Parts: sequence; structure tokens; C-alpha cells
Amino acid sequence: MSVATTSTGLPADIVNLIQSNTLDRVFHENCFPRLLYRSEAMPELWAANIGDVKIFTRPGLLPRVTKPLSPGVDPVASSYSFEQWRAEASQYGSTIPTHMPTSSVSLASLYLRNIQELGKQAGLSLNSLPRNALFRAYLGGDTVTTAIAAIAATTVRVASVNGFLEKLQGARPSPVSNLNPLSVTFPGTAEPANTVVAALPDVAADPGGPGTIQFGAALTAGLAIRSRVLAANASTIRRAGGANTIDGITGANTLGLQDIINAVANMRANNVPPTPDGFYHVHVTPEGEAQLYADPQFRQLFQSLPDSMEYRDLAIGQLVGCRFYRNTENPNTQNSGPLVATGALSLEAPEIGAELTNVLGLAIKRALILGGGSVYEPYIDEGRYISEAGVMGKIGEFSVVNGGVQVMTERIRLILRAPLDKLQQVVDSSWSWSGDFAVPSDELTGSPSRFKRAVCIEHA
Repeated sequence: MSVATTSTGLPADIVNLIQSNTLDRVFHENCFPRLLYRSEAMPELWAANIGDVKIFTRPGLLPRVTKPLSPGVDPVASSYSFEQWRAEASQYGSTIPTHMPTSSVSLASLYLRNIQELGKQAGLSLNSLPRNALFRAYLGGDTVTTAIAAIAATTVRVASVNGFLEKLQGARPSPVSNLNPLSVTFPGTAEPANTVVAALPDVAADPGGPGTIQFGAALTAGLAIRSRVLAANASTIRRAGGANTIDGITGANTLGLQDIINAVANMRANNVPPTPDGFYHVHVTPEGEAQLYADPQFRQLFQSLPDSMEYRDLAIGQLVGCRFYRNTENPNTQNSGPLVATGALSLEAPEIGAELTNVLGLAIKRALILGGGSVYEPYIDEGRYISEAGVMGKIGEFSVVNGGVQVMTERIRLILRAPLDKLQQVVDSSWSWSGDFAVPSDELTGSPSRFKRAVCIEHA
């Protein structure tokens, strides 16, 4: 495979790297191992433009018929309701310049190293987007107060407004309001049920961060600080040891096999199908994996089997209808973006819409069990961004254009721009991806939870 060198405007040594597929391989190899969450997303080509919003519609179930028809009477017409969820096309990308004279005299190729680091960034970024979307959906509607709300109060500060901002109205997710109230309860307190009629994040650009919620009626008993606020359509969150909130999790509340079994049972009760490979997928932290090995129920399964794969390779593999994935990208304080203090020791991550440390300062670990169709990747073919007039030719996954070479790999575009400075010494390398990672809802089927195709387990 060869690429014409006269049309690219790139330095000859870079063209040689392109001819041997080195750049594509370096870029791809640094993306692929970091795409565990992205691999869960079902890709769908989306013929849209940046900024377009696509509305997906799902029907509910027809009501069951348990009474016999009366003789001579026609059956009553049945009807079902609809719900909608959406995706919005956005473009993501980054760039890094390389000064080629510096690269040519360095001990190791600076250009190749920059491509490698760019690939790492693209992989981590395109893995974080579906991860954040999943955790925001499956941690939504369950938070704690961060200030005291006295009797007769109508507002309260909460650690996260995630899950309290909107509710289905006429099949479409709409902002909560007096005309579209969201029912809430306060488990573990004396405060009776209420509604939320408004939710305001502290930072408009971070709708998963801390904020204030407004109730439809004044409080009658009041709420202490760190009281639980639970939306009627909240996602199912299981906490090791049965803690009411993350503040009830201590170092003794470790992940056990029964926690996984209970989460899978919950999904099966809601008729959530497994993934296409026939298993539910468990994304667990290395610490959570180690806790499972210490669980008596787990150890009993492998008693007298020291040569089993689970103990030989320290890899759980397949168990209890699940495939286990050791995932170092599960949310923690190092990989979840800027954090916001919600107390003296508690920290919240707006990217996932939940706290990462509790009131004790304990880091909360999370395992996520996914069923089929839990996240989709509607993506835009960025090859459409190149006009036919600007394309000099295409070789394999490469597009040779007037300004340089473009590489398509894993639906991520790697752009190598020819030097445009006056001495033609600086080569710009960029990556780009356009689309969204959308989490579908199933509020009209099964339990009241809006999102049902995954369950999050919180533990020490």
C-alpha cells in the first residue's frame, strides 16, 4: 500500500510512517484497551449535523386482560402510552503540535510519542463519555441534603440535582414544574412524601452537580443535614450491607457475590435482557474484585479448586449469569473531572452526578451491572466533512486531502495537517469524533424507575 507524497505536503519521514501503517497502529493500539465502556455502546450511524437532537420513541405495554368477555359484548379498545429519550450530536476532539526539527534530533521520536499520547487522550475521552452517561442515569434521583431544612421550609440544598431536573410529561422528558411535579420521599426521616417542582444546579453547565430543589408543599417535620431525598422514578442503587445512603457505608461494607446476584435478580424482574453475548456485564474495580475473593460465598464456590482460572489468573470471567470486567475507569476521585465539596469530607463529581466520598471521607467504590441495550452510540460519519473537491485520494483507512492525511479508526478521526508555518516545521495532529452516547429509558414498563437496564452497587 502506498500513498502519493506530492499531494500531502507532509515531511517525508511522516509519509513513510503512513505508508507502513505505523501511525494508524500506534493511534489505534492506544485507544482500544481503554474503550471498555465504549464497547458496551451499540453504534448506530446517524445522518445528522452537529447540534441536531434526535428523539427516540418507545411504547409501553398494553394492559393485561384478566376478565372474560361478556356474551354479545365487543371487547373494549386497548391503548398504550409512549415515552421518549433523546440524543444530541456534538463534536469532541483535541490537537497537539509537533516541532519537527526538535523531533528529528531527540533520542526518541517526539512525533510518534505525541501521536501515542493523542491516542491515549482519545481513548480515555471516548471511554469517559459513555461511562458518565451511564452513571448519571443509574445514580439519578437519589441524593442527600447538604443543609438543614427547618419546618415550613420549601427549599433545601442537596448534594446533586441529578435525576430531579426533569420528568416524563406527555411521553417527553420535560423540566419539573408546578404542572409537572416529581414525587419524592425521605426514607429514614419523619418527613412525609412531597413533590419537587423546581431544581436549580449551582452551575448551569453542570446539571449533575450540587444545587437547590424546591418542594411543592412546605415541610412539616423538617430535614436534618445528610437526609435522603429519593425520587419516585429513581434508578435502583444497591448498597453493600443495606445502607440507607452512602453515608451509611463504612469500611466493613464490602462487595459480596450476593450483591451481584440481587442486582441481576432486580434486572430480570424488570425483564431486562442480557447483552448480545447472553450475559450481564459487571464492571468492577480492582478493589471490588479483591473483595469478592474474600467473600465466603464466592470462596465456597471454588473450594478445593486451586487450579481454576479464577484463582490461577485472578480473573473471575463468567459467573452467576454475568461476565466480569476489571475496570480501572470506574469513577473515582482521580478520573472523574473537577470535584465539588459538599461537606467537610464529602466530594461530589458533577460528571457522574453523585458523590465520590461520603461524610466520613470514605472513598465510595461502584460496580455497574449492565443489561442489553443500556447505552447507544449514535455517531456521525466524519468522512462527510470532507468535500469531494478537497479529497486527493483515499488509501485504505486513510484519506489524502489538500491539507494533509486523515486516518479513520474505531470511528475516531485522526487528522495530520501539513506544516502551515512559514518554515514548514510544525505539524499539527488532531483527533475528532462526532455523536452522542444516549441512555434509553423504560419508565413505562416494570418498576417506576426511569432507567432499568443497569444497576449500580455502592461499596467501600
